[in-house]
Amino acid sequence: MKRILSLLLCLCVMLPCTALADKTPQAIPVIPEEELSPTPRGIHHYMLICIDSWNTDMRKAGNHTDGMVLVTVDEYTGRVMLTSFIRDMLIQRPDGDFGRLNNVYDYFGRDKGGIESLVKTINTHFDLKIDEFIVVDFKQVQNIVDAIGGVDIEITAREAQYLKNYPINASATTPALSGAGTYHFSGYAAVIYMRMRKVANIEGETQDVGRTRRARIVLTSIADSLKDITYDQALDLLDSVIANTLYTSMTTNDMLDALDLAMELKGAQIEQIRMPIDGTFESMPVAGMATQQIDFIANRKALHNFILDSFIVVEDGWE
Repeated sequence: MKRILSLLLCLCVMLPCTALADKTPQAIPVIPEEELSPTPRGIHHYMLICIDSWNTDMRKAGNHTDGMVLVTVDEYTGRVMLTSFIRDMLIQRPDGDFGRLNNVYDYFGRDKGGIESLVKTINTHFDLKIDEFIVVDFKQVQNIVDAIGGVDIEITAREAQYLKNYPINASATTPALSGAGTYHFSGYAAVIYMRMRKVANIEGETQDVGRTRRARIVLTSIADSLKDITYDQALDLLDSVIANTLYTSMTTNDMLDALDLAMELKGAQIEQIRMPIDGTFESMPVAGMATQQIDFIANRKALHNFILDSFIVVEDGWE
């Protein structure tokens, strides 16, 4: 009897461990840099990267890039596209080992080209050639949103309750939060809204999928608020962006070129997609990390169809 009880006890102890045990991920079909498809003429990629911190010291370890949104502009068709990447997707780092996308920068560090390694990882996994990027943190996003006077965001009743409990100051939204509805958010409130994961958003999404949509919602609201901006006002906003940038590959002339392009396309409808698309990923615990293993072949196809399609507006549920 004692032996049976001991055996049962061992099984009870072992079961949780088995359920949480690491799995062997499938090989990831990374594309060598020299084989990446060229960027079509007229298309410009700008990678926006947000570090998960309010006061980032890029010289120190522990910086995770939890916000990653690609802004793509097609100057010939007048399209502006947002592609967000979930932070916990399983990727192959440039050194050949598996890892999470948001940990690539921290693994290599700034002095060893961590941000460049992150951009390279996105390029080789999604067959892109992104050269221009801007890195900010939460405080700097707050400052930029405040510089344009805030943003309008529609929220659910549960989101409103979360924000009230956080808590944010009553003056952080106009009107003061009371329930579901559309509010004008200050920079701080907008950042807290973007960071929510456990509360379902307006589309019923939670976790990183919900968070990526919230980031796109804020960026779209920023674009909407700038439809009537003058060139002088745009220059002032550019000064604010430059002042609130931690690190960038873009020169001042690069940013002025991007500003000119943005002015030409202001008022354009913002199209968006999420990587990975629905139905192409599954949870995959690897090396003690909670990750999502995704079908990169299917997602590359969806992303390239999205970017190169001049007529169809795409959302998350790409078919």
